[in-house]
Amino acid sequence: MIQLAMVDFDDTLVATGPRFRVRREALFDRLEHLGFPRARSWSVHHEIVDRELLDLWGFGPFRLGASFRDTYYRLCSQAGRTPDPDVAMELEALADGIESPPPLIPGALEGLRQLVATCPTALYTQSSYPDFQAYCIEASGVLEVVPRQRVVITPVKDVDAYRRAVETVDGGPPGHSVMIGNSMRSDVNPAIEAGAQAIWIDSGDPWHADHAPPIVEAIPRADSFAEAVQMLLDGGLGVRGRAAGE
Repeated sequence: MIQLAMVDFDDTLVATGPRFRVRREALFDRLEHLGFPRARSWSVHHEIVDRELLDLWGFGPFRLGASFRDTYYRLCSQAGRTPDPDVAMELEALADGIESPPPLIPGALEGLRQLVATCPTALYTQSSYPDFQAYCIEASGVLEVVPRQRVVITPVKDVDAYRRAVETVDGGPPGHSVMIGNSMRSDVNPAIEAGAQAIWIDSGDPWHADHAPPIVEAIPRADSFAEAVQMLLDGGLGVRGRAAGE
C-alpha cells in the first residue's frame, strides 16, 4: 500500500535538460566549425572534462561554462594547436543564462496538485547547491503545492539517500513508498533497491550520465509526470525491489 509518493524535480516537473542540450549542441557546432570533429568534441567534453569538473563542482549549472572552455583547451592540446583566448571566452559564454530557473513542464503542476490531494507527497531532488536548488523550486511554483518542510535536497541520490529522505518526511518504511522520476540511475534504481516501487518517466533524451540499465524488469513507464500520476491513481504499479532484511 502506497503511503508516500516521492517526486523528482529536474526533468520530471521542470524542463532542465533541454536547456543544457541546446547549449552543448551549440558548443559542438562551433567546435566543428573550428575544425574539431564532432565525435571527438563529444567524447572529450562528456567523458573527460565534464566528469572532472563534476567531481570538483558537483551537480548544478555552474560548471557548464568552464566545461565548454576547458573542452576547447583540451582539444587544442591534443591537436597540437595554440588556443585562442577570445575563442575560449566565446565558448564559455555559450553557457550564459543556464543558471536561470527552468520552466515548468506542461501539466506538471496540475498533476502534482492531483497527487498531493490523494497521497502524502514529498519532493526529492539532487543538487550540490541546495540554496540554488531551493531558489529554482520556489520560482517554479512547486512550493504552492508541496510545503517547504516536505522538500528534500540531497547532493547525491543513492539507496541510502533515498532511505534517509523517506525518513526525513516521516514516510514510513521505504517499501510503502513510490518514487516518480526521469533518471533510471538516480531516481528509479535506488528506490527499487531500497524496496520501494517506482515509475520511470521517459523524457526521451536523458542526460548522458543518467543512462543506466534497470535493476529489475517491467518497471512502469510514463511519458510525462501527469501520466505517471494517473497511472499511480489507477493502480498501475506492481514492481518493486526487496529491502534489505526482507
